[in-house]
Amino acid sequence: MTTPSSAGDLQAEAQRYHWYHTLELGDGVVTAGMFDHRPVLEHYPIPADLSGMRCLDVATMDGFWAFEMERRGAASVTALDLEDPEDLDWPASLRPDHDRTMDETKAERFALAKRALGSNVERVLLSAYDLGPQLGTFDFVFCGDLLLHLKDPITPIENIRSVCTGSAVIVNVIKKFRFHAKRPMAELDGIDNFEWWVTNLEGLVRIVRSAGFARVEASPTFEVPYTGGGDWRGLRGAVHAFVD
Repeated sequence: MTTPSSAGDLQAEAQRYHWYHTLELGDGVVTAGMFDHRPVLEHYPIPADLSGMRCLDVATMDGFWAFEMERRGAASVTALDLEDPEDLDWPASLRPDHDRTMDETKAERFALAKRALGSNVERVLLSAYDLGPQLGTFDFVFCGDLLLHLKDPITPIENIRSVCTGSAVIVNVIKKFRFHAKRPMAELDGIDNFEWWVTNLEGLVRIVRSAGFARVEASPTFEVPYTGGGDWRGLRGAVHAFVD
């Protein structure tokens, strides 16, 4: 695939795909993503200045957060993902019928965005379950909207801690339970939806604390604009975890 030579070519290329993230690709071209994080960037406790830092984006999809960290001055950004949709942690009850389109084209979408943005982000194929110091260490790690899709959400956070030398921001879909709102709670699905564990904010804090971070700070909950239709509101919890 060649580099689009004009805004019209870029727009036409971008429109070939269903996008997970809303991305500004330049020349007025904006992808029609399922999620638009631009209006809620201030709710994510990511340092405004990442100058000189080595950064990691876990489960990058189209690369919005990897490119955002690069925009904030990161010296290098590594973006983790899985290529084969069958390698994802889909519940057996949903695996035969799930729509693979979004995952089948994510490498192409990421590559298109990288070229359009003139980015140096490196995309690495590696499961969060296999993440470890063999990849190197990172001053800052970001992981967004991954844990709910994992049967085991604890191990990837422990793996993030094993490569993190500074701090990490973990964001996940959360639920406000009617009772015991301040106690750690979680809901298990794996049958009707590709959502294994959905916790409340305190549950997310406890998961991250269990990985051995010295300090974990929770931010106020917020919603992410969702353009996929339906009645899902996309409530998010975000925590900033520090090594020391």
